Amino acid sequence: MTSIFDAHSLAIRAHAGQVDKGGQPYIRHLERVANAAAARAGHARSVNRIDVDPMMVMQAALLHDVLEDTATTAGDLTAAGFGDEVLAMVLLLTKPKQKIPYSEAIDRIIESNNLGAILIKMSDNEDNLSPHRTLPNGEALAARYRTAFGRLTDAAGALGYTGG
Repeated sequence: MTSIFDAHSLAIRAHAGQVDKGGQPYIRHLERVANAAAARAGHARSVNRIDVDPMMVMQAALLHDVLEDTATTAGDLTAAGFGDEVLAMVLLLTKPKQKIPYSEAIDRIIESNNLGAILIKMSDNEDNLSPHRTLPNGEALAARYRTAFGRLTDAAGALGYTGG
């Protein structure tokens, strides 16, 4: 069974040399998303009594961009020992090879009813909106993230999640 350390180590290696839009090491974005998503999953488990594993959510959050932004494949994740639950979330969060509108990618995550993936995408959107990250398309991109965050929050609520 893999651990958060395994996911973090793989993410560090896979994203080595990558920087975010603000010029910071990309791993920092993944760490912030993972911490926020794990906190949300912990709330879902302890307060809402929803069967979601914060450790699996944290692993998937650390890996959420690895398939689309690196040479890593789903087979590599399986070979590294990541289980079906983590892989399912990572695959849901990976943009399809064919270009689709962002709203359709969000639809796909919402329609899955996979609370872990929804919480990770909420955390990803929240981090993308934070002031320390530079948005290349300014307000239009921020509006897209805010709209998606609202839709994801509603979807999580429909699954019984009451956190923010």
